[in-house]
Amino acid sequence: MKHQRKVVWKEGMFVAPQHFQQTERYITQYIQKYVALTSGSGSYGVSALEIESNYLKLGKLGVVRCSGVFQDGTLFDCTRELLIEVPENTIDKCIYLALPLSVEGENEYGPKEELRRYIVAEHNLFDASDAEQSGIKATLAEPNIRLVVEGEDVNGLVLIPIAKVLERRGDGEVVLDRGFIPSCLQYGASTQLKERLKELFILVQARAKNVLERIGVGEQTKSDLSLMREFMWLQTLNRWSPQIQILLSKPDSNVELLYEKLTSFSSELDSFTPAIGNANHRVLDKDNLHHAFGPLFSTLREQLSMVQSDKVTEFDWDVNLFDKRRLLRLSIPTLHQMDGRRLVLSVKSSIGASMLSSTFPSACTLSGISLIAELVRNSQSGVTINPLAVAPSELKAQVDLAYFEIETSHEYWQQLKSKREPIALHVDSRVPDLEIKLYALG
Repeated sequence: MKHQRKVVWKEGMFVAPQHFQQTERYITQYIQKYVALTSGSGSYGVSALEIESNYLKLGKLGVVRCSGVFQDGTLFDCTRELLIEVPENTIDKCIYLALPLSVEGENEYGPKEELRRYIVAEHNLFDASDAEQSGIKATLAEPNIRLVVEGEDVNGLVLIPIAKVLERRGDGEVVLDRGFIPSCLQYGASTQLKERLKELFILVQARAKNVLERIGVGEQTKSDLSLMREFMWLQTLNRWSPQIQILLSKPDSNVELLYEKLTSFSSELDSFTPAIGNANHRVLDKDNLHHAFGPLFSTLREQLSMVQSDKVTEFDWDVNLFDKRRLLRLSIPTLHQMDGRRLVLSVKSSIGASMLSSTFPSACTLSGISLIAELVRNSQSGVTINPLAVAPSELKAQVDLAYFEIETSHEYWQQLKSKREPIALHVDSRVPDLEIKLYALG
């Protein structure tokens, strides 16, 4: 194409405006191609965007400041106010920044109302090397950026999506989609991305603190395998927390870098499931960033929720009635949420672990608090308790402890769970003394 060729300057040639225009076109396309080759074809979008919310109540959308790069490589920094009337009955429509494309052979300059590529206006230019600061009048141009609504004729325009209108109400107020992410070069141009990243950082810090507390509490009871898992969680969270903090402090970071970092974080968290990392992450589409970032932030929140759920949860029994009535009680408000978790009793007594393994299942009666008196009075069995030959892999094995698993499919267990009543455990005199804990595993 002609605009890719440079002017050959010769001695004595007649200089016309076209020579300078062609030189400008050549330099512009040279820079654009160089940037595209070195930074990628996706280097476009807004780097700053400020929408005036007061116009929304009037049925309009106004942009008071925007800057960035259009997909054709045109750099812009617009400080003039852009305003558009949102048509009535508008539902789920995008609002775009629009700029006429450069078409060879066509006039690109004119007043705003002519919708040319550039707006022209007269300005005074001063000589910076002249002490008297003499000035001349010159015609200067700036990109003729305007706003268009999805559905309008956009032939000959290059577009950047910046907002989405959910609806225009009967009273004229425009409602924007707060979850929409504009096409941006730097993630700081999107309020949504900044807020979601801040929430993620707070969540990562909270989860790291939670894991650290669990390690301190579980050192005496958890197995080396369980503690190793906790340390791996802590290692991962401690490695990514400062990286997210650095990103948070640099809102001018490239949006593609942010996506790359967060997908890497998510893929590493997949290792704890286990799953193949990056299997569900979507290709980043600069014109539809929410399509990629929305599911990614949701996935990260779900993955970090796994940190909050401890694989080993310990419960202490109420022993106040043990001396008088040989009765232990335990209230677990979240018992109905523990489906799929193993419930294990660890028991210690002066009769020894070996004797406990054979005696305890027949010496105890387990049920809901409302049923325990009747079962003990009639010498009936409660929920089945099965002895375990070895300690569960999640718990630290101790030679003086015996372990038993509660059969959670038993009818009486299902009853107490549905009634959400306290657990009651009666132990007869064959076990004279005991120290007992209940663990929810998995």
